[in-house]
Amino acid sequence: MRTPEIDRGMIVAAMALAGCLSASAVQAAEPSPPDPVAVPTQNTAGPEERWFVRIGAIGALYNSSATIAMAGQNIPGATAHARDNVTPILDIGFDVTKNFALVMMSGIPPRTAVDGRGTVSPLGNLGAVRLGPVFLTGLYRFPELGRFRPYAGAGIAEALILKNYDGAVSDLKVHDNSGFALQAGVEYRLSPSWGVFVDYKRLWLALNANGTLENAPITARVTLNPNLVSAGVRFSF
Repeated sequence: MRTPEIDRGMIVAAMALAGCLSASAVQAAEPSPPDPVAVPTQNTAGPEERWFVRIGAIGALYNSSATIAMAGQNIPGATAHARDNVTPILDIGFDVTKNFALVMMSGIPPRTAVDGRGTVSPLGNLGAVRLGPVFLTGLYRFPELGRFRPYAGAGIAEALILKNYDGAVSDLKVHDNSGFALQAGVEYRLSPSWGVFVDYKRLWLALNANGTLENAPITARVTLNPNLVSAGVRFSF
């Protein structure tokens, strides 16, 4: 009488085991989910640093001369010499391309004194001006040599006369004028944003002046043609 119960239990167990084996087989047959697709990350790098400023000091070494006339007549042997000077400067530049930049240079206007030479040397100081030069130059940057990067360029300069100072010449009036400049230099990179520089400019510039000397009208054409040597630090942003 107990045999059917045993057989029935064995049948149930066998059916349960078969169901488990079937479920495992179905799960194994199902394809595995695909690997997640890598989503490209957005470039969060900041804009390229193309603006820069340079701060330093410049020395003006003048190759000066002059022609001087009194009452409309040239004074034979009369000339003049501009005294060398040093002043702080500020450059503002923009890298138009990787190799070409535009730079505007200005600074604290120096006081430049002019002394008589030749037949007018006994007059001593003829006068002085507060001169505010503004340069606009285009620079070609050569490929870097390690951390060094040389450059060369050319441009124009405007000499703004901000104030006149009388000397032997009274009622002195010196007039604004513009000139042509050549430029060359080298920068040394300290970091992506900071560097130092040494720069040389040659400026061709002459100024016209007039005033009074010994109660007679006097005019002069003063050629300055300075060599300009500067050095300082550079910051890019």
